[in-house]
Amino acid sequence: MKKRIEIQLVKFGLVGLLNTAIDLGVFTLLTAAVRLDSVISHVISYSCGVINSYYWNRTWTFQKKGKFHPAEFLKFVLVNLVSLGASALVLYYLETGAGMHVYLSKLGAVFCSLLVNFAGSKLIVFRDQ
Repeated sequence: MKKRIEIQLVKFGLVGLLNTAIDLGVFTLLTAAVRLDSVISHVISYSCGVINSYYWNRTWTFQKKGKFHPAEFLKFVLVNLVSLGASALVLYYLETGAGMHVYLSKLGAVFCSLLVNFAGSKLIVFRDQ
């Protein structure tokens, strides 16, 4: 059981790296090129990563078989909304409250979302029945 969780965590981390690349790419495009507010850019870029995340974590990380279930996706979205809220607060606090550079603040937000998402995905969305 412990080994399985460790493998899932590694896979989750790898999917997370891909999601983070998508997230940071869109975030950079929106903040640097479009000059959109950092929190609005974060919400949009995070959402792009969520779509990628659902597919890869469902099929590869947690190896759920069968057809798509709207209720499962809804739970995934809800977990990600909680994670988004937590990470947006971390981003805001680190950038404005702690005075950190926007990209260092974004990395703090990414770490926060990783923790919240793995716990929610493992315990709520893709839990073994």
